[in-house]
Amino acid sequence: MTDMSYLQLLCNQNSFNRSELQEAMKVCGHELSEASFKKKLQELLNQNLIVRVGRNAYRVADKNVVYYHFDYSTQVKELSDLLNSSFPYLDYSIFELRQLNEFLNHQVAHNTVFLSVESDVISFVFETLKEYFNGRVLISPSKELFDQYWCDNMIVLNKRITETPKGIGESWHSRIEKVLVDLITDPLIQDSISESEFSTIFEGAFYRYVVDESCLFRYARRRGADKELKDFIINSTTVQLRTVG
Repeated sequence: MTDMSYLQLLCNQNSFNRSELQEAMKVCGHELSEASFKKKLQELLNQNLIVRVGRNAYRVADKNVVYYHFDYSTQVKELSDLLNSSFPYLDYSIFELRQLNEFLNHQVAHNTVFLSVESDVISFVFETLKEYFNGRVLISPSKELFDQYWCDNMIVLNKRITETPKGIGESWHSRIEKVLVDLITDPLIQDSISESEFSTIFEGAFYRYVVDESCLFRYARRRGADKELKDFIINSTTVQLRTVG
């Protein structure tokens, strides 16, 4: 199927579901079996002709909007290599503060690395990291402790929230959805960024990258912040949510 006219029928919609895509295909003379439709849907996603923006919610891809990717620092890559070799079955995620620089008017000059690991192994990971990053690792610190012992490239180790979204490239990468929710919920991250920049970060993320709203709000619910997140987006940004009423 090379005729993509059905995408033209959908390109002005805020979002569409599978049934609406099937109907557009049918209107354009492409009536497919369920198996063929599922295959075609996956092809469209793989070719970045459409993108997923929520559960059973898609939109026609904009060439200016791409999937989020960040080139992590050398220190973070070394940290990941250490974790993979020392704890090969560990589920973890890493966010470094300088990831926000592309969205900020006032750049983060001093980096902090936030490492989240499974709660039952956090003490073992802490002991291992102390050997390699002596004096630069804090475990679940309070704001006061963080301020007292902080240094550039400090590693903050904390418990990983269950159902944390896995990265698209490497599983430990922080997806844009996780970055946005953590900004709203993590007091240490909040303390490092001016609150006046929060709206700019959200708007830049939504306008530059594909944001899966189902993933975003599912993770926010796990952090007990889904209502806070929705209210912030609606009342403090120009972002138009596609799947959340």
